[in-house]
Amino acid sequence: MSVVPTQLCIEIKNNTHMKSLFNEAEYKEIRKRVENLRADNSRQWGKMTIAQMMAHCSIGFEKAIGKLPFEDKSNFIMRTLVKKIVLNAVKKSDLGKNQNTFPDYAITGNKDFDSEKKRLLENLDAFYKYGEQNEIGRHPYFGKFSKDNWGALQYVHTNHHLTQFSA
Repeated sequence: MSVVPTQLCIEIKNNTHMKSLFNEAEYKEIRKRVENLRADNSRQWGKMTIAQMMAHCSIGFEKAIGKLPFEDKSNFIMRTLVKKIVLNAVKKSDLGKNQNTFPDYAITGNKDFDSEKKRLLENLDAFYKYGEQNEIGRHPYFGKFSKDNWGALQYVHTNHHLTQFSA
């Protein structure tokens, strides 16, 4: 009996295309939106400033490609139930507004807009290039995570926060 990966079942069952930062057109779309960010973009929800949002997004990329140390914080509930809920939200492209983030992704204090924009663009590029040649590997909270899941999660997460700031 062969086992079909869960993410494949989600994509086939719903016959939908999950956008991914490993798709060149979708990567370029997100990159262009980051390039077009301005310090005065208005926040539509949440508490982060635009610079804090960019720092928050960068952490996800940096952990995925190994720029930041990886600490396995997964447990049975996170690897099963929460992972399934998150992947379902990714499939629907709806992460919800005003959700709490994991503590190591929370940003406090002032951040410099130009520095964080440069950092986010560099991390976006590095994630795309890394994914062209490598499997990303485990997620710090969800455990085993396919390259398809990584690409889709990072697309939806970054899109979510760009939308938060009208970009």
